[in-house]
Amino acid sequence: MSSTEAYGLATRDTVHAPAKDAPATAAHATRILYLDGWRGAAIIGVLIDHFLIKRGVNTGRLGVELFFVLSGRLMAEILFIRQTPLPNFFARRVSRIYPALFALAACLLLVSAAAGAHDPTIGQFLSTITFTTNYAHLWIGASNVLDHAWSLCIEEHMYILLALVALVWRRRRFPLVGVLAAIALAMMINGAVETAMGLPYETVYWRSDARGASILVGAIAYLLLHRDVPRALCGRWIPVMLGIVGVLLNFNFVPDPVKYSLGAVCLAASLVLMERAPAFVLGLLENPLLVRIGLWSYSIYLWQQPFFRLAKNMEIPRWWLLPLGIIAGLASFYAIERPARRWLNARWHTRRDVVRG
Repeated sequence: MSSTEAYGLATRDTVHAPAKDAPATAAHATRILYLDGWRGAAIIGVLIDHFLIKRGVNTGRLGVELFFVLSGRLMAEILFIRQTPLPNFFARRVSRIYPALFALAACLLLVSAAAGAHDPTIGQFLSTITFTTNYAHLWIGASNVLDHAWSLCIEEHMYILLALVALVWRRRRFPLVGVLAAIALAMMINGAVETAMGLPYETVYWRSDARGASILVGAIAYLLLHRDVPRALCGRWIPVMLGIVGVLLNFNFVPDPVKYSLGAVCLAASLVLMERAPAFVLGLLENPLLVRIGLWSYSIYLWQQPFFRLAKNMEIPRWWLLPLGIIAGLASFYAIERPARRWLNARWHTRRDVVRG
């Protein structure tokens, strides 16, 4: 049985390397530019919410949702279509995420100790670098300068979950989409029930057992739609319309359980179908500046937070410190994130991904 017969899909003739995971090797030379543009739009949403405007729609939460569905789409291709060996998969995840995160957390811990600020505490530092802060904050409190690590925790937890599913699926060939859909639905229901119980947003949607559904939805959408698209979704404007609906469902008046269920589905389907969109729409996402911002997005996401919190504590206009957050992010990208990833990948000799089926 081929790698996709178990869920009734055919693989692409040509598989593109995901932009988020692109290493400096010829094996992953092909990029899908609009994915980088999508990531660029996501980080711009976060920056708008933190430093500029808070009206109508929380663009920060929307930006994180764009990141989540993109992660799910990329992980589905890496783990279930290309069937990347799991040691290779985890090596690249570590080299991609960990060096810049550890540098940020260590730097902020040292600054905090020197200033006597106690933010982050040693416990908050440890929960950040062990990807447990989205649960640990319920007991030890959230660090103002590191609390954005909750989203990274969810991504890492879903990487582990999807890798475990891939490990079993490659041997057993069970109905993959059905299993992922059941897990995602359980997470959505969990979030809805906890919201109905009156639990606050940070208690519910910072946790992997609720918000992880958005990443799984991105994976499911890719597995269902990356090749065989239902006739009703074949129109060139369908991905644009789905994206608009997904954004509208993220307006503040929409209940959180709807945002992170139906809203996530619309955004994930829009992303997967976006290659069929009108040329000028793809041109917007493939704008060189937006693509470049997408490449920088992880380091910018890490470093914007302390400057956002500093501006808030100093009670000055937040946009004053936005340039400093971006500059710090660029410094992190060029001095830490990119060289560390290349150095680690070269020494771990991660193997070329292959397409099976």
